[in-house]
Amino acid sequence: MTAAPDRGMAGSRAVSDGPDVGRADAARRPTIGIALYGTLTFDSRVRREAATLAAGPFDVVVVCFGDASPAGDLPANVRVVVSKPDVDAVVPGSPNPFASRTRNIVRTLLGRVRWLTGYVANLRAWGKGVPAAAGPVDAWHLNDFVALAAVSRHLPQDVPVVYDAHDLFLETGTARRLPGLARSLLRRYERRLIRRAAAVVTVNAAVAKVLASRYRPGRIEVVHNCPERTVPQLVAPTLIRDATGIPDDARILLHHGRLGEGRGVEELMEALLEPGLETAHLVLMGFGEKRLDFQATSQEPRFGGRVHVLPAVSPSVLLDWVASADLAVMPIQAATLNLYLSTPNKLFESLAAGVPVVVSSFPAMQAIVLDPREGPLGATCDPSRPASIAAAIRSILELDPAAFAALRQRCLDAAQQHWNWEAESAKLTALYVELTGAARTRGQRR
Repeated sequence: MTAAPDRGMAGSRAVSDGPDVGRADAARRPTIGIALYGTLTFDSRVRREAATLAAGPFDVVVVCFGDASPAGDLPANVRVVVSKPDVDAVVPGSPNPFASRTRNIVRTLLGRVRWLTGYVANLRAWGKGVPAAAGPVDAWHLNDFVALAAVSRHLPQDVPVVYDAHDLFLETGTARRLPGLARSLLRRYERRLIRRAAAVVTVNAAVAKVLASRYRPGRIEVVHNCPERTVPQLVAPTLIRDATGIPDDARILLHHGRLGEGRGVEELMEALLEPGLETAHLVLMGFGEKRLDFQATSQEPRFGGRVHVLPAVSPSVLLDWVASADLAVMPIQAATLNLYLSTPNKLFESLAAGVPVVVSSFPAMQAIVLDPREGPLGATCDPSRPASIAAAIRSILELDPAAFAALRQRCLDAAQQHWNWEAESAKLTALYVELTGAARTRGQRR
């Protein structure tokens, strides 16, 4: 699976000083600043947004906290700055005491207070340094609530700010584990920041509906996190079989992306033991806080060597890996409202690779998989029941060859016609054309 050729991409430049003001087009091309409090390496949404805006009438500077490689899929007019303040040891990805507790309640509370204090100190220092690291910018694209909170307070009021809500912040991660009073204060603060923003961008209509109800933003746009249109390979890749030694006659079930809480991996492994799936192999490919736990579980004799754990791969080759599976399974649990309303990246990546899917029977995902425009693109299940997951898997694997080939083709057609970045990102480009046009009439770049 290879990306359709476009844009003539070249490597980005990782620097830490001001922009290249010597370019002939510097005076006429607006610059969009993108802030990400995390690593750019595997954040496919931010990478696509940067590439799309740079392919249009903009220059782009991305200020991120962590590693920015690989850079080969970003255009030359995307400048990447890694800004990493050394204030405290608590950084994105560090052990989080809110995810566990000790028997000593006092020690647990003290650990959480220290962690929060360090996290906030680093975040504030990073946010303060972002505008200077970026240089002159016409509009800002702030990813997730942490970047919105850290950066927006240091920006001039007349510079447009767009809040990209990748999820419902208060329903995920540490935020959902905070005491009620803290959550209430954060909700009020998020409302205030959103009302200052020129627009909110988010990942699907279900999340947009909740954000609209809670915060009443002036403008909200839905940009699904789909991959670019691709040119299907005539012969399916064998990357997963090559990496794992799975026999040619065994069917491959793939779960890729984050390996953490609420993704249904435990239930999926149990489903592999249900009748009818005795010869199927499950591949867990990705990163996350439970990856090592799943790796240990995969060695249990009851699985007979049929569970394989692989590391995450670069976004530039991900679709080739996905295309080498027979079925993508994502039994996301209803552990939080955020998970219940999700339309995960892996869903759209699987369709783009022509791989049928099994998803949780939740409204947002089900509406895509059972979309009547093309016909079913897979099956749905009760993600809390391994037997239901197994039944949905069997309903696809037991199709005759012609029906299975037709299903795969429907997935490809759906990705080509509807679920692709080219269709989704047009809304993003149009938004920034409007915002920067308005900004230029008010004054000089900030």
